[in-house]
Amino acid sequence: MSPKRVLITGAYGFVGSHILDQFLSIDVSVRAVVGSEAEEETLRNKFPRTSSAQLDFAIVPDEDLSVPGAYDDALSATPVPFDTVVHTISANPSEEEDCFSHFVNLESDSKRALLESVNAVAPKVRRVIVTSSLHSFATWLAASEVRRTTRSTISSIQSVAATDPEYLLATCRASVDLVNDRLWKFIQNERPRFDLVALCAPSVCGPSIRPLRSLADLEEGNQRAWSMCNSFTIPPDGMLYYTDVRDFAFAHVQAALIPQAGNRRFVISAGTMPSQAVSDIVLKHFPELADRVTPPSPVNPIRSEMLSSALVDSTPATVMLGLVRYRSVDETLTDLAKQLVELEQKVRGIGNGRG
Repeated sequence: MSPKRVLITGAYGFVGSHILDQFLSIDVSVRAVVGSEAEEETLRNKFPRTSSAQLDFAIVPDEDLSVPGAYDDALSATPVPFDTVVHTISANPSEEEDCFSHFVNLESDSKRALLESVNAVAPKVRRVIVTSSLHSFATWLAASEVRRTTRSTISSIQSVAATDPEYLLATCRASVDLVNDRLWKFIQNERPRFDLVALCAPSVCGPSIRPLRSLADLEEGNQRAWSMCNSFTIPPDGMLYYTDVRDFAFAHVQAALIPQAGNRRFVISAGTMPSQAVSDIVLKHFPELADRVTPPSPVNPIRSEMLSSALVDSTPATVMLGLVRYRSVDETLTDLAKQLVELEQKVRGIGNGRG
């Protein structure tokens, strides 16, 4: 299977921009779906030597993402039809989503809507790849304070998840499986012309390929890692497993290239990233941050070691997608911290009138 024309949703995002970069690096024609003209301009500037035949854009504003048929024009208005769609957008829960089941339903509904659009308006598509992250579920579950409505309270699920990483991991994985089960039900019932590949990472970390304007732009596991380097309150997501964003993007490209990957689900995980490892690596490579690194909270080593690796088993991805080597915690954090230290210095320079 050799994709010739790929549509990527969320192409401006942390994961989506890396997927875009890797597809362009193998000379695949891509339509990048972004949320605004500003995002389009940023990506055009990132790939200035790329022709319009290899990279074009469609704009779907963020506020329209939940509207049925939001991607119809992006999928259909093209002289060269798409054969592959990569969907990286996750649901953005509203303030009313104070029930975890509502959050899971929102995620499955948004992904199913994309499949319905592809089935309706893009007859040449032969594969759809959907992306999930346990991090999005973990952030909701392990939040120590839920600011929804005045009647909202912290659920019993959240109370346990905030203190039990094994429970958190199992609940997040079950939630992703539930979302994917509903997508596979669509495939079985509707029998579309395309097959489906689901990729899931626990928490995604690593350097950003798009320009960061401020540290507030950090996404996914990067928020947690950088908070530990700055004596900030560590986000209580509790997700100890990680994937480097570059490895996750590579998995998406491989999923598009390998015919046998069709109608399969893959977990992409490099292993654990415990708080102590983050502290040690940052202090090793960036000693100037020593007075800012947050000492990790005491963790029961037995509980950490007993986390079920079966829930994040990446063996099928190794065998089928060729992910035989993952970037180490050291490599991921060093590349990330270098980028963020430089950004912080630039922001401070601008604030002091030197930029």
